[in-house]
Amino acid sequence: MQTRKAWVAGLTAAVVGGGAWLLWQQGAVTSKSDSSPSHAEGESTWQIADAGRAFGLGAAKPASPVRSPDEVRRRLFKEGSFAGTEAAGSWCVAEQKLKPCGELRSRFEYYVLGLGEVTIEEIRSLIQDEAKRENGAQLAGEIMAVWDKYWQVRTYDWRNKFVQSDRATWKPVFEEQRSVRRQVLGAPWAEAFFKDDEKHFEDYYAQLESGQPPPPDPGEPVPQMAPGKDPAAVRAERVARYGEAAADRLAKADEEWAQWEARLSGAQREWERLQKASNLSDAQRKAEIVSYVKSNFAPDEQMRVQALLRI
Repeated sequence: MQTRKAWVAGLTAAVVGGGAWLLWQQGAVTSKSDSSPSHAEGESTWQIADAGRAFGLGAAKPASPVRSPDEVRRRLFKEGSFAGTEAAGSWCVAEQKLKPCGELRSRFEYYVLGLGEVTIEEIRSLIQDEAKRENGAQLAGEIMAVWDKYWQVRTYDWRNKFVQSDRATWKPVFEEQRSVRRQVLGAPWAEAFFKDDEKHFEDYYAQLESGQPPPPDPGEPVPQMAPGKDPAAVRAERVARYGEAAADRLAKADEEWAQWEARLSGAQREWERLQKASNLSDAQRKAEIVSYVKSNFAPDEQMRVQALLRI
């Protein structure tokens, strides 16, 4: 079962746009957590929430010793939420040379999704090992030099702070981000990684400043149900954008997602109950929750649920 983020991305083939994009860049849609620290140089306000915390499943366990790349690979691809997936993007290697392209950022971000199940040190070690296996030691070294600079940008302590309701803050944030990317990554890699995002923001900002309504764009995020939203209004907007049949499919997807979240919340409550059961041993608790998961989730969901519950 994929995450809501992946579901929306797959459905709309869109990225976060406009002011919300700046919010994402500053990490305001993630949470700062000791369980998933960035260990790039310096203190950072950019922290990725671990998978359990993102689903409201409580604090992470204490940090474990750093695992080898093979152990990390097994943890993510055999036991964890990467099972059955393939790495996004590419290494941007052509004719035995590393060349700036946005696909390398996609490859990096694919591995970053493992934060919470493994640490950032372990992710870096895995990326290095994977790059070396596919491209050799020299190119792997060049790739890791780009990774270290990219992670420095990702964990940068931004001076300007984004306030979505105050458009006066948007441009200073954007200009700082644009400048820092080029200072750290160099212009070729900064443009390869961020040119499309930057163009999208500039177009969106200019449209807002013009006072004109935006043109219809089927690539924009799908209107979503949320607390306080009128279901009829959401459906009407979907019908206007995509038509009746697509609106029906989206409504069905909403229902399926709500059912998934309800079942996942139920599993979390059951795991919390079992952990408080003093009459059970640790082995008995684990056996009980594994049995619960098998009874309430399809086979292709069970591994992900166990990873999210940290069983």
